[in-house]
Amino acid sequence: MKLLIGFIAALLVVLLGGLLTVLSGAFNVAATDPDSTMTEWILHTTMRRSVAMRSSGIVAPKSFADEQVRDGFGEFSAMCAGCHGEPGKMRSAVGKGLRPRAPDLAEAARDWDSANLFWIVKNGIKMTGMPAFGPTHDDPTIWNIVAFVSQLPNIMPEQYRQLEQQTAGSDDKHQH
Repeated sequence: MKLLIGFIAALLVVLLGGLLTVLSGAFNVAATDPDSTMTEWILHTTMRRSVAMRSSGIVAPKSFADEQVRDGFGEFSAMCAGCHGEPGKMRSAVGKGLRPRAPDLAEAARDWDSANLFWIVKNGIKMTGMPAFGPTHDDPTIWNIVAFVSQLPNIMPEQYRQLEQQTAGSDDKHQH
């Protein structure tokens, strides 16, 4: 019984300490102040486990068509490259100021399967700057983005530039 009372007392002290930290403003939320190693681990682990759990029921296509990858490139270029960067180009000023920093998808895409990427693009990630595109984009468009991001680790800067030129050419054709 004493052990239970001690445990409850300790829990209350921890909760009260947390509440005082929140209410006092002691936790620095400035994007210029890096998170501690412990905070970074807690947030990263929570995000990874949450995405894995919530995307577990999503059935991803076994493969993507070249057209989906090309269409996904256009969406990526317009909406994602500024924060995540692109092969051979730096992030925009906004992308450089994000904390936590948006991952370089040419590297990070290897760590996620297609269902995970779909869930992230559709739902966004709280407190990271990653917006939810589900409210503004239909599922086929989101799958196109996933198709491109899945290929991004294999795309060299020269290939990315070729995609930019091809997309610019096809945009010109559609406008005339």
